[in-house]
Amino acid sequence: MAHCYKFAIVRLAPDDARDERINIGAVILTEHGLDVRISKRLEKARALSAALDTGMLRELIENLKHLDERFRTSGVEGDARLKMISRIGPLSLSNAGTFVAEDMNAYEDRVTSLFKAMVDPEPAPLRIREKRSRLFTQVKTLFRQERVLANKGEALDSHRIVPSYELAEGLVADLVLRNGAMHVVETIDASGYEDSLHRAISNIGIAALVLERARMEFGDKQTKARLVYNASASLEKIALPSLKVAERQGAILTNWASADERGQFVHALASLATPVERKRRGGSTRFAAPQISAFRFQ
Repeated sequence: MAHCYKFAIVRLAPDDARDERINIGAVILTEHGLDVRISKRLEKARALSAALDTGMLRELIENLKHLDERFRTSGVEGDARLKMISRIGPLSLSNAGTFVAEDMNAYEDRVTSLFKAMVDPEPAPLRIREKRSRLFTQVKTLFRQERVLANKGEALDSHRIVPSYELAEGLVADLVLRNGAMHVVETIDASGYEDSLHRAISNIGIAALVLERARMEFGDKQTKARLVYNASASLEKIALPSLKVAERQGAILTNWASADERGQFVHALASLATPVERKRRGGSTRFAAPQISAFRFQ
């Protein structure tokens, strides 16, 4: 049987003179007493005062239940109880609202909706962090020159090379091209930190994890994995066992320092991608076939 519940939002207003307040919880009148719910993000209260102790604030909110119980045992009715605890120190209650729930599952769903709409701030959207390395920049520059790097906003269906493609939360492939198969490229730039072998090995491991996730996402047979690396001769020799592990897992290795390997890699992907339209005079467009340009790096 459906039941109607009354609720109020718990607000924090530490300084009346400044007329600032923030929603930090909710209380619901039930047949068993006051159900007190506290925001999981109490640290947001520091936006009003950096001196606030969230532990003490939590205790103060929880104390509303004990105060309500005292009024309840003395025979005070629900609406009157809410009024009597509507202002306790820096805490205040909003005007009462109501919601209807048929069972406890529906009750919890309604409370969750209340918090989402009125208490907890909307979470910030996840931002994809593009890898920042000299090698990754060089690889993108070459593909942009060949007019096969995807424009901003273009997806895999453009059949161009899409940079920084999110495979899963926290796992971003450097480059992905869809053309029959899924060509997934990871770059490892170990040219600038010869003194940090641990970092180089760690980056190779992360790249291998990204490529494995790509196989899970697109299918093992459909995924063509490539690992492009740039390292000093000494560091390459030490990191070679880790690189070979990635190779045994199906990744094609490309030594960026080798002009032959670099050229083969760029040609292989550029020849599979759909080039960006090149505008002609008069407003018409034509497709420019990729021409592998001479490109030298110091």
